[in-house]
Amino acid sequence: MVSKLNPMYALKSARPLQKTLAVDWQDGFSTHFAYVWLRDNGHRRPSLIHLDLHTKPEDVGCKDGAVSITWPPFLNAMYTSRFLRDHANIKPIHSTTCPVTKKVLQVPWRIEHRPVAEDNVCMASTSWGSNAVEHGTVFPHLMSVPSIVTLDTDWADAQVNLIDGVQCLSEMSYTYPEEFRFLRKLFIEYENGIFRAAHPIMNIEHERITGVCFNNELRSPELTTESIEAFYTSLKVFHRICCDHTHTITLQPQQRIVVDNSQTFIGAPPQYGRRVNVKIFN
Repeated sequence: MVSKLNPMYALKSARPLQKTLAVDWQDGFSTHFAYVWLRDNGHRRPSLIHLDLHTKPEDVGCKDGAVSITWPPFLNAMYTSRFLRDHANIKPIHSTTCPVTKKVLQVPWRIEHRPVAEDNVCMASTSWGSNAVEHGTVFPHLMSVPSIVTLDTDWADAQVNLIDGVQCLSEMSYTYPEEFRFLRKLFIEYENGIFRAAHPIMNIEHERITGVCFNNELRSPELTTESIEAFYTSLKVFHRICCDHTHTITLQPQQRIVVDNSQTFIGAPPQYGRRVNVKIFN
């Protein structure tokens, strides 16, 4: 529904073009949205490996204050007028707003004996069930990204995925230098509930990569660069390299994995019946 208090959100038309959707509002404002951005920010965000850079809608409709799009194969998505208007402009992010997360461990992760007593000093905790968890930095939506994450389980042979993000970026700098240079100057905003924060993908000190921060699932829809095609191309390259360097660890109840959240991406493959306890520390 279009709010009577916000006539600026009244849509006039939505016209599919070659690579973008042209959207016009009743108040005279108009802009274009790249199809790949619209597909990325639909009802459910696809994995980067499945995101088609050249996707085109099968059908476009404009009615009742929203744009409806059917993506191949027969996937329906709805974009409200307010959502589109709020994301019509590029919002550059500067480093002064983003504190650097320091490396804590000398290694990306270590496996150790699980302590008998429960650790009550963690800042937050959650758990993962049977569903797959896409790898990424834990809690990037906080202004100060947590430094340490621990994983333990009461379930035998629980599987988790760990990726050395610093190693992946280092490899990317040699194999895909153009895409790496683009990511090097890029800031990405993340959001979860009321929390929102922006961080650089990488921290570099004395020309050495010392830290990494990325989480595809918690990426906000905000556009922080005008180079949309380069943005998604570079992210897809980085994602593919990360997938090639995934370590699947089998965790036992008597074990605990301590992970440096500034170096490592954490996730989990689908596994029926599994439950992993995730604890986050500053």
